[in-house]
Amino acid sequence: MSALPPADRRAVARPARARRVALPALTACLLGLGLAPIPVPAEDLPAGAALAVEMGCHNCHRPGSRHADAPTFEHLARELAKHRGDPQAAARLGVELRKGEPFHPRVVAHEQLSPETAAKLMQWLVDGAKRSQ
Repeated sequence: MSALPPADRRAVARPARARRVALPALTACLLGLGLAPIPVPAEDLPAGAALAVEMGCHNCHRPGSRHADAPTFEHLARELAKHRGDPQAAARLGVELRKGEPFHPRVVAHEQLSPETAAKLMQWLVDGAKRSQ
């Protein structure tokens, strides 16, 4: 007789195949519903877009995100278009992004960006947040 309670025995006895199939099946289901992001190779993206993918910005700033108060990249690009042509805008906006000044409540992910990364992301947004080259 096993020393494990019946519920724990079922969890241990669950076949490995079922665990391997669950995640791909869930991903395929979400893709079919249009709810899961389609991965794009970073080398196929412009520098700012690749950086946004690498830093996980799409987790909050994509359309349909669970963070309803986080604006989409398209919205941010429209708002920041007024800074085009200003050579100091990206650096200045990067500092503001890291301080959290324009955001309430504070966004810890923004505060953890390096000054260089924040400036590059803001330059990408000022330039229109283009996804393709």
